[in-house]
Amino acid sequence: MPLLRPSPLLRLALLAGLGLAAAGCDRPNDQPVLQQELLATAKAYERRLDELSDRAGDLDRRRQAVPHDTLDAAAAEHELGQARSAIEDRRSYLRGVRSRLAGRPGSVVELRALLDELRARLDTGIVEATADLGAVDGWLASAALLPRAGAQPADPEPANPGPEGSESAPETDRTGAPIR
Repeated sequence: MPLLRPSPLLRLALLAGLGLAAAGCDRPNDQPVLQQELLATAKAYERRLDELSDRAGDLDRRRQAVPHDTLDAAAAEHELGQARSAIEDRRSYLRGVRSRLAGRPGSVVELRALLDELRARLDTGIVEATADLGAVDGWLASAALLPRAGAQPADPEPANPGPEGSESAPETDRTGAPIR
């Protein structure tokens, strides 16, 4: 009896069916691995939020040293507040993730969804906070270049002495000594 070869279409259908069956079968030991990955990811994001918080504190100290009548000081203060709000919102979210993992962590599918959500939400928050802090940093750099309102102008250059023989003051060098 001759052997029948399955058609290419039948082989493709069998492979697709096996692939779908394998994708739906999570191993029971995936749950602890995903929990550890979630905790490690949360810890990495926590470090990044700490760095951003430190940067915000540094920028706030620098901002307080700039007079409040400087151009757009209120806008810089608002941006700094926005950055701090984004940082604290993400910290709060991380606390919720940790408490959820400490309780009933959920199935493998739920843990994967949580990991995806965690990455998306924290990446977005970090980008927002970084942009706001960058705006404040740029404002501080430009504010340092602007003259302060109400500041006294620098001493004017001494007037050029008149031609020789006039009654004006004698020429001096940069130290103020007369030139002979």
